Amino acid sequence: MSFERRIDRFCAEHPDAPRDLILASRLLLRSARLLRHHIERALAPFALDLSQYLVISMLAIDADEPTMPSELGMSIDATRTQMTRLIDGLAARGLVQRKPSEHDRRSLELTLTPAAHALLERAAPAVHAAYGQAWAPLGQAGLATATRDLAALHEHLAALEAGKP
Repeated sequence: MSFERRIDRFCAEHPDAPRDLILASRLLLRSARLLRHHIERALAPFALDLSQYLVISMLAIDADEPTMPSELGMSIDATRTQMTRLIDGLAARGLVQRKPSEHDRRSLELTLTPAAHALLERAAPAVHAAYGQAWAPLGQAGLATATRDLAALHEHLAALEAGKP
């Protein structure tokens, strides 16, 4: 049975349930999962997953500034534990280096190795192509509308999370 059919059955038993809101939410969550898998398939030849790719790409653009794992974690929606595992794995592969922070000796700063820069140069075009494939059905106008709508939804959800109605 499809998830839409299940939603219909649920709504039939719960007439006050907001079917369109439930359906839109489920489609967004399912689409996010499918998009992640699509991008990770593009990253497979580089032995990277999306989180690793995001860490490397963000460290590359932060090359002139010290970057702490906690800052990266907020950017990619990863917990402290997840960031530790990510950085451990990237460091073991010789892609990321840790060094004590010059500003706060309790913190670490992260830098990319030359190998990571080379890997990013090869992987980025594959990721960009995957993004293009994923969003192609919307066209440019649809993409602009979706981006605007998703940004508004994100801003609203962030405010709700922060306790602001």
